[in-house]
Amino acid sequence: MRVGERFLHTMNHVTDLRWRRQWAALGLGFVGLVIYLSLTSSPPDLHMGFSLDFGHVIAYFWLMMWFAQLYRDWRTRIRLALAFFVMGVTLEYLQGLGGYRHFDYFDMARNLGGLVCALALATTPLQNVLRAIESRLIPR
Repeated sequence: MRVGERFLHTMNHVTDLRWRRQWAALGLGFVGLVIYLSLTSSPPDLHMGFSLDFGHVIAYFWLMMWFAQLYRDWRTRIRLALAFFVMGVTLEYLQGLGGYRHFDYFDMARNLGGLVCALALATTPLQNVLRAIESRLIPR
């Protein structure tokens, strides 16, 4: 077993996802996007009808829900949630140091809110969205 495969095996991945590596790579892309959007001096104005404050909830909910579909073990999910929370705190401090964005404790709380909501919903059928996508695209 190669090192990467051993890492995936120890993370208790969902073995029935045929595209789990591709899903994980896409998830890492989402992490990169959150980092970029958090640190860029000119974040895009999406005119979505909600404030950027709510965007924190959505971003961290999305990350946690995405990876909760790949990793079903609760220890792993809690570790991921802690890692995402630490990432959010770190990004807030970096925003404060940058001079063009501001540091906000409430943003950290919003990040945590998104993570908690996703963890709660990861016990529902929503944890099977990627599996459903695969089953429609690739009949078994």
